[in-house]
Amino acid sequence: MTGLHIVGKRSAKGCIWYVYAWRGGPCIHKAFGERPVVDLALIMKAEKARSPTKGALATLDDVLDRYRQSPEFSKLAESTKRDYRLWLDRISEKFGQAPIAAFEDQRMRTEIIDWRNTWADQPRTADKASVTMATVLGWAQGEGILPVNIATGIRQLHHVNKADQIWEDRHWEAMRGSKDKNGRSLYSDHLDRALRLASLTGLRLGDLVRVAWEDVGEKAIILTTRKRKGRAIIPILPDLRGLLDSIGTGAGPILRNSRGEPWTESGLGSVFQKAKPDGFDRTMHDLRGTYATWLAMRGQTDEEIARTIGWTAKRISEIRSRYVDEARVIVSMVERLSA
Repeated sequence: MTGLHIVGKRSAKGCIWYVYAWRGGPCIHKAFGERPVVDLALIMKAEKARSPTKGALATLDDVLDRYRQSPEFSKLAESTKRDYRLWLDRISEKFGQAPIAAFEDQRMRTEIIDWRNTWADQPRTADKASVTMATVLGWAQGEGILPVNIATGIRQLHHVNKADQIWEDRHWEAMRGSKDKNGRSLYSDHLDRALRLASLTGLRLGDLVRVAWEDVGEKAIILTTRKRKGRAIIPILPDLRGLLDSIGTGAGPILRNSRGEPWTESGLGSVFQKAKPDGFDRTMHDLRGTYATWLAMRGQTDEEIARTIGWTAKRISEIRSRYVDEARVIVSMVERLSA
């Protein structure tokens, strides 16, 4: 066994083959067309990658390989690594053979922007291209490989409303009524449980699929969050207890898909995207704001909610004024006018 990991990807130029020294390791060879044959030359490259030297770095590919082996890359979450590897390969395909010195010249910034703009019709994807390039060049600058990071500060194409939003009754009704072109419901019980659990815990998607029955106590769900590595203490209020009781008990992850297997982050995210009706203007992440609002309407203070959900009290205050206080004003006004 050579330990080499070979991956083929389709591109406008045909099939591109990437040969990695090992699964998750640096890319040591690229080829178009036929799948590369593992020969002595490839094995020697893999051996060199397994025992890297501190020799001079000549091309951007050398920098990319060094970055893949860096502590900064190693400490990333696995889902983040998968995303980065895709973009590191794309950077390698476009700029890999360019000499490192080229990335000290501001004119190369224009080349990077032009490359980014090949995804102009997909703004979020385009921004991922420039952000990943800036990350790699920023790491190289920090390591003393480059004197500057010419990709820093490239303006993003995708603009979003940063204000926190919540799911209102109309959003739940829209999801529950979502159907495919044949009139079949796209909203399954398994998806419903996941969305309701998210709205009653405020957990991010990565933690939502991980939360297990072993984390459930008598008064609270307690787990270590993946993103911040902090301890989340989620009070089990009656609505949450009712949901947990309706799901049942067991061992391991609470949420399961239609096959009875634990949801993966990508699996649950994909099912949600497919179930969304046309024009649906909320995300799963917005259920964190929904949870914050739910706690506020049950009398918890901004500071208490902030500690539970991991946001600042100021951010909780803003979402309270937008959804909770505003709703109370409207109810009060209707009651006065109806008297």
